[in-house]
Amino acid sequence: MWTHPVPDVAKTTAVYGEIQNQTESEISILSLKSNHYKRVEFHTMVEDKEGIMRMRKLEFPVSLKPKESIRLERNGTHLMLYDKQNMDGELEISIQYSNGTVKKQVVEKKSL
Repeated sequence: MWTHPVPDVAKTTAVYGEIQNQTESEISILSLKSNHYKRVEFHTMVEDKEGIMRMRKLEFPVSLKPKESIRLERNGTHLMLYDKQNMDGELEISIQYSNGTVKKQVVEKKSL
């Protein structure tokens, strides 16, 4: 996962990359948490009637078939992090799965 550097005053950021179901069973993502932000949401982009792309929140749970991946990319599905709380240490995202697994991933900072 990665994000682009944002100014210290910015309260939100987007995260990109990939989330994979590496199991042979369907699982769901029940929640996402961050050590630096109060709230983490899945968002996707959809075109409205006027042809304008709009961001739309996806509700949990988010299902993944066996071996399926969700590509997190600009102008597509991505994670939105809201309400920055602190910036001590590396930014991490914790993913809570329906099978009881919690995976933590460090988010790299990349320039655009």
